[in-house]
Amino acid sequence: MPASSIQKRPILPKPISLPLGLLPNRLHSQVLGRALNRVFAEDIVEAELDFLEGKVVEICILDAKSAFSVEMDAGSFRSAAGKSPDLKISGTVYDFLLLLTGQEDPDTLFFQRHLLMEGDTGLGVHLKNFLAGVDLDGLPLASMINPALLRCVSMYERFA
Repeated sequence: MPASSIQKRPILPKPISLPLGLLPNRLHSQVLGRALNRVFAEDIVEAELDFLEGKVVEICILDAKSAFSVEMDAGSFRSAAGKSPDLKISGTVYDFLLLLTGQEDPDTLFFQRHLLMEGDTGLGVHLKNFLAGVDLDGLPLASMINPALLRCVSMYERFA
């Protein structure tokens, strides 16, 4: 994708991003850890996420000025705020919404450099492949969450 089209992607307006950036990363990380434990409970039981055991993954939402750090510890996601990440994935709210709604696959987002990976790229590729294989419609609460996320993408494209 040409650089000009990358620059035209919507970003979160500053009046919204400022308060998000003020929340401590530890709080963001605790919420994300709990959500991941629920969403991927079956995958955790089936040892599909064992490749993350002892690894710290940091997710940076660039336009929201927020970061989430989680680690898999004893088969459960936990906050890893303050720990050095093994893998760091960065992108905008819009890019992560596209990923979560399945409107873009992880390969496209990474290869077009909308999502950036730093650190243990082997771990990143394994995580990307896991995400590419996730059946979004089969996730817990998908019937409630997916329509809301799709509306967020639509609103984001109109207003951001």
